[in-house]
Amino acid sequence: MKTYELKKGKIMGLILGPLLIFWIIAAGFSIYMGNTLLEDCQSFIAYLIVVITTLVYVLLNLVIRFGNKKELWAFEIPFFFVTNKISLFLYGLSLCLYILRGAPPDQEYANGLIFIINATVTFSAIIGTFSNDVFMKTFEIKRTH
Repeated sequence: MKTYELKKGKIMGLILGPLLIFWIIAAGFSIYMGNTLLEDCQSFIAYLIVVITTLVYVLLNLVIRFGNKKELWAFEIPFFFVTNKISLFLYGLSLCLYILRGAPPDQEYANGLIFIINATVTFSAIIGTFSNDVFMKTFEIKRTH
């Protein structure tokens, strides 16, 4: 009987993959949420705010949390972004507000805020996961396994 050894990278891929798929599906749902919550005149501004807040959120998390490190575990940054408790809480909160909102159409700012929080959190998880290599090269952080 042969025994097969899984390398650490394959095991981490088995854990990281489903989490990343969850955030990709959540991002698709946040786009759907934005299309249902916002009117045409609001959507451009809301998407612009989402792009700006997502980039700021990712950059601040990367620089503040990992900017002063000299070496990092290979999957530390992706795991931080896909399992961030604050992001998961904000996503759950915005999802509950979307489902339970029962908001009349005149609460346009509340609808926009729900969409902005949801989209910022979901897209920051995806962008933060895929931008770790660029960040580590820019700040000359050594990758450990």
